[in-house]
Amino acid sequence: MLLRAVPLGRPGSALPAGVCTPGELDRAAAILDPRRSREFVEARLALRCLVAELVGADLRLLVPVYRCPDCGPGEHGAPGFALARAVPGAAHDDGGPLPLPVAASMSRAGGWALLAAEVTPPEREVGATPPRIGVDLARVADFRGAIPDAAFSAAERRRVSAAEDPPTEAARLWVRKEALLKALGAGLRVHPAAVSTGGDSRVEDLDREALGLPAGFVAALAQI
Repeated sequence: MLLRAVPLGRPGSALPAGVCTPGELDRAAAILDPRRSREFVEARLALRCLVAELVGADLRLLVPVYRCPDCGPGEHGAPGFALARAVPGAAHDDGGPLPLPVAASMSRAGGWALLAAEVTPPEREVGATPPRIGVDLARVADFRGAIPDAAFSAAERRRVSAAEDPPTEAARLWVRKEALLKALGAGLRVHPAAVSTGGDSRVEDLDREALGLPAGFVAALAQI
């Protein structure tokens, strides 16, 4: 698995390599804040670069394939990728893109993106659900003004209240929930208060310093 944290929206920085899809450009144009619009584009391209690195593919051949459980294929939902059979614009194309056996996830917060990608093993049973991963990133400062109590179970609220630093504990519990819900493919269609990750071996806290994240961030990874 490749895990990487990348800064977004730095003044004067070049965009990651790659070309946005028309749908990505439309979504970016709909974001009124120019900084957030650029961060969206940078994160999408950065994830594509990570996947190309993981599988050793030509970035020009990598095609993003996002899928929403409600809407189907499109520009949002769980990220997937395929490999085009020819460079766009080439004279010959042998057919449509080939799906890549890659699980990937991305989260953005506070001017950073957390990216994860891994090759899924081919030896799983026919018809079995392919492995999925989910990552989530949060800035503790966003929980200092107000902790969203409705997002936590009664036991989690007690845990937050008893913590030495309640905002940090709330942020940590939140990213664990989000990472797991992403890996499950459920997202926030499931109420977060109904999900508890205490003792769940599928979820782990990530080392902020090892990822190169600045102080004040928390992150989690879930693997299904």
